[in-house]
Amino acid sequence: MEEKKENLYKPGEKGFAVFLFLFGAYFLYESWKLYQQEPGASSYGAVPLFVSALIVIFSLAILLSDRKKKTENHGLSVGETIKKTLSYMFPLDVLAVFVLIVLYCVGMQIGLGFVWVTPVFLWVSMSYLMRKGYIKNILWTALCMAFILFVFSYLFSVVLP
Repeated sequence: MEEKKENLYKPGEKGFAVFLFLFGAYFLYESWKLYQQEPGASSYGAVPLFVSALIVIFSLAILLSDRKKKTENHGLSVGETIKKTLSYMFPLDVLAVFVLIVLYCVGMQIGLGFVWVTPVFLWVSMSYLMRKGYIKNILWTALCMAFILFVFSYLFSVVLP
């Protein structure tokens, strides 16, 4: 008897639990090293140790409870599984925004400045995701920039990069 389509896990769901476990294990190790420097409930390593231990415990519980459940990729070759999982996890819009974020970071890194790079990033990403209202997005970008500059530069006196 075949499982119903809605009972199958989507591509990448089981892999995310593995990622979460590995992520938690790494930070559990790192927070344990912090905790060892100054043991105690009020030490700076106590909260990260507690949180990362919870991540490890719960991700392990998820892995154990879901180990026999099937995914939509069940029965596919490794190459097809990877292709289907990546296309499900990273649709075109996600990849485009990821590229925009990388370009934003590069712009900041080479010294173009927050005041120049941020409005371009905001306008391009809003225009791409909305696919309309390009002039209206300029107004929204200006409003966002005015708010950011007012709050951080004037209220909190933060020097923006």
